[in-house]
Amino acid sequence: MTGLLNHRPRPCPARIITVVVTILLIAGLAYAEKTCPSCGTENSENARFCKKCGTRLPAAPTRPAIPRVDVSVRVDRGVATITSEPAGAAVFVDDRPEGNTPLALHGLSAGRHELRVTNPDYRDYVGAFTVTGSFGSVVVTSDPAGADVLLDGSLQGRTVASGLVLDQVQFGPHTLTVRASGYRDIDKTIEVKSTGQMAADFRLEPVKGFLRVVSEPTRAKVLSAGRVLGESPILGEFDPGRYMLTLTKRGFHDWTGYADLQPAETALVRVVLDRVRTRKTLFLVAGIVGIAGSGYAAFRGESEYARYRSASTQQGSERYKASTQTWDVVRNVVAGFGGAMLVAFFTLRW
Repeated sequence: MTGLLNHRPRPCPARIITVVVTILLIAGLAYAEKTCPSCGTENSENARFCKKCGTRLPAAPTRPAIPRVDVSVRVDRGVATITSEPAGAAVFVDDRPEGNTPLALHGLSAGRHELRVTNPDYRDYVGAFTVTGSFGSVVVTSDPAGADVLLDGSLQGRTVASGLVLDQVQFGPHTLTVRASGYRDIDKTIEVKSTGQMAADFRLEPVKGFLRVVSEPTRAKVLSAGRVLGESPILGEFDPGRYMLTLTKRGFHDWTGYADLQPAETALVRVVLDRVRTRKTLFLVAGIVGIAGSGYAAFRGESEYARYRSASTQQGSERYKASTQTWDVVRNVVAGFGGAMLVAFFTLRW
C-alpha cells in the first residue's frame, strides 16, 4: 500500500501546452487593457472612458502617419493647372498619366475628372476637379474656297465663299488644318478665348509642277504665250495647268504643242525639229554678182568720166557725159540688188 500511496502520475504534455496558451492569452488581455487612474478598474484598449466611474482614459500611443502630397488645382478657361508640394509628383487624370507637377493641362473635355497625384515618399493625393464648358466660334475662310478644314485632326467640313463656321469650340489652343487638291496644306494654331466669333483666314499656295523640254538639235528657243522660257534643254518649276509651247531655231521649222502640268509632277516634252530645205545659195550668188557688177559699173563710170574731162570736141564731151551717167545708174541699181540678195541670204530662214 505504501508503494501505491507514494506513486504520483506524470503530467500530460497536452495539458501542459493548454495551460501555457491560456496563461499567454490572459497576459495578452491584461496587457491590452487600460487601467483607470481613478478607481483602478481594467478597461479594454479601445475604451475612452472608464466603465465603472466614467473617468476619461488616456489615449493609446500612436505611430506618426506618412504625410500626404499637398496638391492645388486651379481651372481657368478650360486649362487645369496642377501644382504640388513637393513638386515633381506624377499626375494621373482619369487614370491616364499626364506628366509631373507643376503641370498645365489643355484640351480637357467639360465635366468632372478624377485626379491622382503620387510621390514615392508620400501618401497619394486622390481627388477630382471640374472643367466648365466654355466655348466659342471660329469662322474659317480660304482662298480659293472649297478647301477641307480639320480641327485638331478631325474633319469639320469644307469652306465656301462666306467661310465655314465652327461652333462649340472649347476654350484653349487648337490646331486648324486647311487642305485642297493641288495646294499645299497649311497648319495654324489658334486659341479660343471668348464666346464670340474669331476669324481664321488661309491663303493657299498652289503646288508647283515641273516642265522639262528637250529638243534635237539643242539650243532651240522655248516660248509659251509669247514669254521666252529659255533654250532647250530646260527644266523649270511652273504653276499647274496647260501650256502651249513653241520651239524655234534658225534653219528649222517651228514646232508648236501642249504640255499639261500636274502638281508635284514632271511633264516631259521631247521634240525633233525638221530642217528647212533652203535655196539661199542663189541669194548668195546673186548678191556676190550684184556687188561685183556694181564694182565694174563704178570702174566704167570713172573711165567715161575721165574721157569726158579730156574730150576735145563738144560732141565727144556730150557722149562721154551721157555714158558716165549711165554707168552711175547701173552701179547704183546693181549695188542695191546685190545688197538686197545678201540681206535676204542672212535673214531668210528657208
